[in-house]
Amino acid sequence: MAATDRVTQPVPPAGASPRSSGAASLAVADGLALFAFVAVGLRSHHIGAIAGIVGRNALPLAVAWIVMAFIIGTYRRRDLSSLVLTWAIAVPVALLVRTWWVGSPRGDRVVVFLIVGLAFTGLFLAIGRCAVWAVTRSRPTWRRPA
Repeated sequence: MAATDRVTQPVPPAGASPRSSGAASLAVADGLALFAFVAVGLRSHHIGAIAGIVGRNALPLAVAWIVMAFIIGTYRRRDLSSLVLTWAIAVPVALLVRTWWVGSPRGDRVVVFLIVGLAFTGLFLAIGRCAVWAVTRSRPTWRRPA
């Protein structure tokens, strides 16, 4: 085989496997997407970006996401089904914890809050994942959750 016929693969940094660097990229993209959701929500409701306000809105989401991603194996498997399962469990749990912690919204507005929260976190996560897949040129897979 001639030197020009060889296909070169990107070399991961020392100590990192291609599998771990891909998982890290997805985890960073997901984290940024979820933080963007919180930031846009605070901005759209004209709430200042005070650390306490950001914390009470971002902390439940971050904790629920990390716990569910660990349990489900979202970054080990790196497929769409584990992402969707993590999203479908972590986001409603986080939004309900946030509602309990903050004391709002109340009544029927909780349902609207959950629907809007799921829709926009899903949108931001999809944008982040598509960006990672475009940059890494990897194709997402769909597997049934284990």
